[in-house]
Amino acid sequence: MARWGLLALVIVLLGGCNLSTVPPTQQTALTPQRLACAQIVSQAVQTVGAVCSELSRDTVCYGNRLVQAAFQPGSAPQFSVSGDRIELLAVQRLETSPLDETAQTWGIALLKALVNIPDTLPGQGVTFLLYGDTALDGISPPMNAVRLRTGIGPLPCAEAPPSAMLLQSPQGTSVTINLNGASLTLGSTLHLTATPNGLLTIATIEGSAIVSAFNTTRVVLPGAQVTLPLGATDGLQVIGPPSEPQPFDAAAIQRAPLSLLERPVNIPAPIARVTSTPLPTATIARPIIPSQPTALPCVPRPDWTATYTIQRGDTLFSIAQRFRVTLAELQQANCILNPNVILPGQVIRVPFVLQPTAPTVVVPTLPRATFTPTPTWTPLPTEPAKRVPPTNPPKATDVPGSTIP
Repeated sequence: MARWGLLALVIVLLGGCNLSTVPPTQQTALTPQRLACAQIVSQAVQTVGAVCSELSRDTVCYGNRLVQAAFQPGSAPQFSVSGDRIELLAVQRLETSPLDETAQTWGIALLKALVNIPDTLPGQGVTFLLYGDTALDGISPPMNAVRLRTGIGPLPCAEAPPSAMLLQSPQGTSVTINLNGASLTLGSTLHLTATPNGLLTIATIEGSAIVSAFNTTRVVLPGAQVTLPLGATDGLQVIGPPSEPQPFDAAAIQRAPLSLLERPVNIPAPIARVTSTPLPTATIARPIIPSQPTALPCVPRPDWTATYTIQRGDTLFSIAQRFRVTLAELQQANCILNPNVILPGQVIRVPFVLQPTAPTVVVPTLPRATFTPTPTWTPLPTEPAKRVPPTNPPKATDVPGSTIP
């Protein structure tokens, strides 16, 4: 009986003990929570909006992982977690990672550059927002020769935006950059993609853009986009002129993280697709008249190949006088809506190159002396007086009181 009692006591003690060191509920809580594709996008946008707000000029912000940066020689700043900020001068290249639901990553980087905005506008800069499989080379404060690359990999979900770059200039300013070899002038918000050996696509969300390459210039209005062929050694150099404006990809732009830009924008409707209309044949009794006139977009004059950089103190009227054109001609040739809104450093098209004027040398004019001639009188030579004997000498008898000896 003592043996059975001891065995029963051991069973009771074992039944009252929990051999696990961690409760089951705690073990479940330690498992990292995995986010769905749409949640990764939403959380990344919230994170970047919180850690990269009020970004100062010529600064880069590490938004959401993963972001890789190539630095200038001699620079090795801390740039590895969300919220890290470094000077733009230290960076050569930025590359963000595509959205990966398995790795729970989606790279976003935000930078703000001076470009060619006048120093009279302190703190203002052009915003570059990279997200997804996107890289930007040639980074510097002027951003005068940058090269963009974006990937075209499959999207993990419908909420994921295609890889791209958003570009926004300050309100009321116009800046010019060289992008992949094309000249891009913007006073607006743009959506850009660049596929190696494919197409560089420039879409306008608000404002306007002027794209020039291979002696062809296109004005891209809101809701429109143009494409330029890419190629050469790295597949990212523009090798042809821009296309005619076409409707932009509204679905891709609606999914873009526009809320991370400095200035809010509204997405316009895509423009109508340009199609060729056949000419009426001879069998048509009367011409077809459209119900409403179609407004043609403004295109800078292609025959004005010279440029002029606006200087401080210039007015559009004074520039027109210097180039011997009217104010309306100069305004229309450059698609300038308001002739009173121009900025120093802005480049406009003009009919010819203005030759520098030679300095004017002023030669002092001495007063001319006036001489009044003084008349001189020279007496004529006179002959000695001749003695003329009297014809009838007086006689003594003729003189009273005279006596003849």
